[in-house]
Amino acid sequence: MANNYYHSIPKLLATVQLYIYNATEQPEIQKKMNLLGFTQKRLLEGKALLDTCKMLHSQQNEKYDEKEALDHQLQADEPLTRQTFADHAAIMQFVFRKEPATLAKFRVEKISKKVEEWTLQAGFFYSRVKEHAALLSDHGLTPEECAQATAMVEAVMTMRHRRMQRKGEAQQATHTRDVSLKALRAWMKDFRTTARMALKDQPQLLEALGIVVKTQKV
Repeated sequence: MANNYYHSIPKLLATVQLYIYNATEQPEIQKKMNLLGFTQKRLLEGKALLDTCKMLHSQQNEKYDEKEALDHQLQADEPLTRQTFADHAAIMQFVFRKEPATLAKFRVEKISKKVEEWTLQAGFFYSRVKEHAALLSDHGLTPEECAQATAMVEAVMTMRHRRMQRKGEAQQATHTRDVSLKALRAWMKDFRTTARMALKDQPQLLEALGIVVKTQKV
């Protein structure tokens, strides 16, 4: 059986859980498999692998859930923050429309569409607007609005950093989990092979393990 036979991880975990439970609860299965070297120790090894895989699978799901939550939040916050910055830049462009040298100092001639760039533009912009706070307030751009917009930009940047961190953690969690799953699949394959040999004359016990026995046509 190929390692990728069980495409569904929950199905794999449930199958191994069934093997271990029924092999442990039915002495006859244990006795027959023990004769072929699949001892209680091997069952405990399988149980340990199973518990580890469950834990790692849960952790992997949590990391991706955290990343997806940040993705959704950014999808809402990024365009709103950029538009707020663009509106404020438009006020600046209007106020200093006859003072190109002054306007050039704010670097808002063209606002980038790339989030990595416009957030830097915004950070620089809001660090300079306080130099003209009184004049800009007369045109609707108050220090309070600038402070709020600065916080929005910083929040977007923080969320992007956190998302990248969660992405890396999720990828590492996936790798760690998959290594553990590979070991569990190898254990499961060994269990199935041994069970089929040990219980070939007692198909009802194989069925109890969830191992389908093909009946021969007469």
